[in-house]
Amino acid sequence: MMPFRKPLLRAFKSLLACSMYLVPSQKSVLVQGPGSVKKLPGLIREQGIRKPLIITDSILMKLKLLNGLFAEFDAIGMSHAVYYGVQPNPTVDNIEEAYALYVKNGCDAVVGFGGGSPMDCAKVVAARAAKPGLTADRMGGYFKILLSFHKKVPRIFAVPTTAGTGAETTSAAVVTDPRKHFKYTVNDFLIHPHFIVLDPELTIGLPPFVTAITALDALAHSIEGYLGGAHCRFSDAYSEEAVKIIFENIDRVYRNGRDIDARSRMLLASYYAGIVLNRALTGYVHPFAHKIGGMYDLPHGRVIGAVMPLVFEYYGATVHRRLARLADVIAVSKPGMDNSQKAAAFIEAIRGLNRRYGIGETIPEIKEADFPGIARSVHLECVPYPIPRIMNDDDIIMILKRLKG
Repeated sequence: MMPFRKPLLRAFKSLLACSMYLVPSQKSVLVQGPGSVKKLPGLIREQGIRKPLIITDSILMKLKLLNGLFAEFDAIGMSHAVYYGVQPNPTVDNIEEAYALYVKNGCDAVVGFGGGSPMDCAKVVAARAAKPGLTADRMGGYFKILLSFHKKVPRIFAVPTTAGTGAETTSAAVVTDPRKHFKYTVNDFLIHPHFIVLDPELTIGLPPFVTAITALDALAHSIEGYLGGAHCRFSDAYSEEAVKIIFENIDRVYRNGRDIDARSRMLLASYYAGIVLNRALTGYVHPFAHKIGGMYDLPHGRVIGAVMPLVFEYYGATVHRRLARLADVIAVSKPGMDNSQKAAAFIEAIRGLNRRYGIGETIPEIKEADFPGIARSVHLECVPYPIPRIMNDDDIIMILKRLKG
């Protein structure tokens, strides 16, 4: 596989470079501001949609976070169906159940309402509607809708209730197959959300720990795309702004979840970081997190926070100049520091977030017997990513040992 890696990366970067011109779904309509979710039913009706399927989870239903949205649907006399069985890591069964409900109710659009899990579930349900013969467990990979004959993908509306996953801005969805203890990614430009609603009022009830781990996920998106070989001036601007916003506001939202201005800023940072992820891809941090989170059923952001400093340290001198720039952006560098010292200061700032918000720097749940399987999964997922420095098995196992503690 290794001899083909560089040509593969060059071809994939070329495809990414022209993707914004090839794919209409990149031009998402953005609706934002406190209370903006109430505009969604009218917006949906304006698109000529008859009956959307709203995809969410049981916790948000119990919290009655969707009641305002339902009331607006009722006010304009528009019918809708609801699937609220999405699990924290959306499974193939979740997708098949939601798709069955979509078909049964004659729906013609999907609304992903919640964190990354409901939004990812909604994307893959839309993909299932376009490719009825391709079940969710066979959707993993790249461009299975774009590169084949298909029905039109139904309109996808994304309403994030956390500031971190960036799922509202990406052309990918992460799915778990619990029977195989495996997470995989569905990648296709055609499942990029068409409409995005950023309403900070929906994030007010997030517990402090969830606020922190979702912010770390957004931070990883913005940094990994910044360090990889597919970054450009366009993505760099979003990366730097997202990193700056997160470091300036994470403590505010952690300590006062009702700070609507800070919540708005964090939602915007997550949105920016998602743009970076969609344009410049990711690196080793997310493949580690996908496999470990799926294997041990751990919160994605918790794994992200613990893995991130170790991966960035492994990259070494290849990323010192880029990390040094980010150290300047968040003002943790000092006069006289060289790039390696600034990079170390930036990585320490990430560790400081982990310590401050109880995320932890180790994951003791990892079993040494699983190291080889994790390594294989990391290698496989990283094939298309323009990472700064390639790991071998020994490198991955070294990081896993440090991660286990």
